[in-house]
Amino acid sequence: MADDSLTVRIDDRRHTLLPGQALTFGRDASCTVRLDATDLGISRTAGRVHHDGSGWQVTNLSRKRTLHLVDAYGFATPLPVAAAGWPSSSRTVDHPHTTVLVAGQAWTYALVLTPAAAPEQPTVPAPVDPHSTRNQVPALTPRQRAVLVAMARGYLRPYPHYDPRPRTYNEVADRLGLTRTQVVRRVERVREQLVAAGVLGLEGEGDARRPLCEWLLAMRVISAADLDRPAEPGPAHDGPDAP
Repeated sequence: MADDSLTVRIDDRRHTLLPGQALTFGRDASCTVRLDATDLGISRTAGRVHHDGSGWQVTNLSRKRTLHLVDAYGFATPLPVAAAGWPSSSRTVDHPHTTVLVAGQAWTYALVLTPAAAPEQPTVPAPVDPHSTRNQVPALTPRQRAVLVAMARGYLRPYPHYDPRPRTYNEVADRLGLTRTQVVRRVERVREQLVAAGVLGLEGEGDARRPLCEWLLAMRVISAADLDRPAEPGPAHDGPDAP
């Protein structure tokens, strides 16, 4: 009989799960793996690892915080909260080693998931639900894409250099030789398109840089391949109101 167990390792702690068992992680004392209880950047119950009858799954249980899954090749993708217009908040453990990153205010915690029976062929989650009319991927202009890629550069680096935090508007402007106003206008235009399409979590007047980066990455609108694109032309080719 095949061994369907899964090992979860964080630092020097190890947990072995069998089908029918589950493991939760977060800052609450009720979690199987309790992370830093004083780090309010971590949800009380951030996520769960369980077997759904066909394979091991990681599910984001937070209402606000995105998890980040790193595959065996070092490529990371956000695992969002459950919300309309976003990809699924659950993902199959389909690599020999999958690392779950939980980004807190003080530290990014890593849980390494290792199935006893290595999956035969890793799968890539579909970026868009073909049956949904709410998932409207924007057609980015080259200038919008350049700004968004610069803002999400940390997310596009392979683990352990992966940094799930967006760059500031000023950092993006300095990198691309633009003004802060130009950067903000382009980012806001994309955000407005997605809000109009029904994507939750991007509306309001607050700073939407983090959820915007994570939606674009989870939907595969931008990827590490964008880092190889030609540099964005400077302000000499770009008026202050251009998108």
